[in-house]
Amino acid sequence: MKTHIYRYISLSILLSGVLAHATDPSTPVLNKFTIRSQGANALRRDIQSAGKNDLYDMQDFYGNLSLTTEYTRSFNQSHIAHALFGDSLCGGKYLKIQGSRVANRDENALLADYFYLPTNYNSLVTVKPEIQNFIIDINMYFGLDRWATGLYAWIQAPVTWTKWNLQLQEEIKNAGTSPYDEGYFTVNDLPRSAMLANFTDYAQGVAPHDPANGMVNGVLTETASKGDVDQLFVTRFNPLECGNMCPSSDSSTRISEIRAALGWNFLQAERYHLGFNIQTSIPTGTKGQHGALFAAQNGNDHHWELGVGITGHYAFWQSDDEETVWGVNLDANLTHLFSNKQKRCFDLCGKPLSRYMLVEKLGTPVVDGLEGSTVSVPLNPAVATVTAPTSQFKAEFAPLANITSFNVDVSVGIQADVVLWLNYKNGPWNWDLGYNLYARSCEKLSLDCDCPGTTFVENTWAFKGDSWVYGYMSDNDATSLPTLFQDDPIALSATMSGATINAGKNLGAGGTTTAVNDFSNSASNLSEAHLNLKIDNPQFAYAGDQSSVALDINRTFARHISTSIQPIFIAQEDINFSRIKTISNKLFSHLGYTCTEGDTYTPYWGVGFELEWAGGSSGDCGDCDTDCDKDCETECSTGCETDCSKLNGECIKAGLSQWGVWARFGLSFQ
Repeated sequence: MKTHIYRYISLSILLSGVLAHATDPSTPVLNKFTIRSQGANALRRDIQSAGKNDLYDMQDFYGNLSLTTEYTRSFNQSHIAHALFGDSLCGGKYLKIQGSRVANRDENALLADYFYLPTNYNSLVTVKPEIQNFIIDINMYFGLDRWATGLYAWIQAPVTWTKWNLQLQEEIKNAGTSPYDEGYFTVNDLPRSAMLANFTDYAQGVAPHDPANGMVNGVLTETASKGDVDQLFVTRFNPLECGNMCPSSDSSTRISEIRAALGWNFLQAERYHLGFNIQTSIPTGTKGQHGALFAAQNGNDHHWELGVGITGHYAFWQSDDEETVWGVNLDANLTHLFSNKQKRCFDLCGKPLSRYMLVEKLGTPVVDGLEGSTVSVPLNPAVATVTAPTSQFKAEFAPLANITSFNVDVSVGIQADVVLWLNYKNGPWNWDLGYNLYARSCEKLSLDCDCPGTTFVENTWAFKGDSWVYGYMSDNDATSLPTLFQDDPIALSATMSGATINAGKNLGAGGTTTAVNDFSNSASNLSEAHLNLKIDNPQFAYAGDQSSVALDINRTFARHISTSIQPIFIAQEDINFSRIKTISNKLFSHLGYTCTEGDTYTPYWGVGFELEWAGGSSGDCGDCDTDCDKDCETECSTGCETDCSKLNGECIKAGLSQWGVWARFGLSFQ
């Protein structure tokens, strides 16, 4: 008897060790944290079912009704946080938010400039993600031997309260006072008062606004002149509309799903049975169409399911009086999750967290005679070549998430929920010890091209990075420039595809403590950042109505600024349509008591606990030949185009580690 126990425990530990995966520090960033449904838990159906389900030699109708109340709570907060924020996370729970001119800037910090915060802003954001569930699982099993020997059915309906809390807290070390330089965002200096108060505001979807002028998401700035008249310039700052982070909790209470099965035990005897069933899941939970980063998921994201199950048990030892029995049990369930529409926003390939970077809008017509040349002043038009850009900055910014937000159809090929457990029965007492494997194959994504929000606008948006988007006329010759005067602002075509969530290229990840417009005295004090030399395809910027006039970096310093000839746009093929797969392992134990058996009804109760752990990985590109940090734009993603083809992005392994305790009450009858 003891030998069987030791073998079973050893097998469970070995299997767990093979299937479990420790947290990988290079786990890529998720765009949605997906968990197994609170209702996809077969062990709540199985516990204390020995001697009550799958009865042998029954000629009539019988059943088993149970109610299980369970509380579960996630652990290993740093694992969830790392899955959401990747290598930008410090110490497993901190995000540093620092502007481009913070002294001794941490190269791993997120660039505050992207979040409408000052260049000297400095804060520490703590994230401690936590998920709690309280479940009332109603389960009904019916033996239908009256109609066919071994025929049975069951139905499971878990009522779930779930609470998801990112526990995002921000400690501001320096709120920042620096305005943005003229030309960095707007034609004039952008004062601190026009910016956001903190990163938390940005994460919740707040943008700079100008209520005095009736502007919801924009700032009104005025320049002295554009030509011979004063003009008002409006810069639009769009708020974060997808991937939002709520500092408070998000909760949901509803029936997660209704699972049901019809089965047949084709092999059945007093000490064993083997059967199969056809099962389905009817979605009743949350739908996952809001696009938030850590919104409460109740159920299986509203997928319909269809699949099969295999059940069996074998009592390998029992006493002569049949009061003591040892048995092993199996319940294996395989289902397919049918397509369901969800809203998701994606990063670009090779750029984790890039959905929170700032992008700029460019377009046509190109006005004010903007052009570029490889020759700086003095320019000889007879010798030098000038080239007009294909597009020009159109005074609008947005988080990348807003343009990589899509309505996608999500399906899952196979979901497995396999329970293997040992049962010991001694009189009215019984004890269960078991292992549960849960796994979901990698999601399949396709664009729902029949719905709004699935069309990507090409040749429109580009990374701003830390580039300057305006230059200023250096010439005051009104004869050659009939509508443009000295110091008039000219929108550039500067883009910075090499920028990351941590830094732009002009100022670099380490930032600078020198004013970027410090061009005084000696060349050793000369700051190159303001010259836009690290933008895409830099050429010296010119403009004018009738002649090419050099554009200065601002109205104070006569230094030649550069623009991109040509700008590099974000294309749909650059998007990493990342997907999720899951594997978790669970050990559980249960102690139950069956009351004195009555003529018709037999009540019982029990208590138990479970411990589930899941790991992550660095991800892979599915069928692609290379990692997604290299050439993903050509090998790991495909566009929607006209055929709405499958989107093959990076496949990321992630799951939830949690513990749970339960109490079970039931009534069997025959």
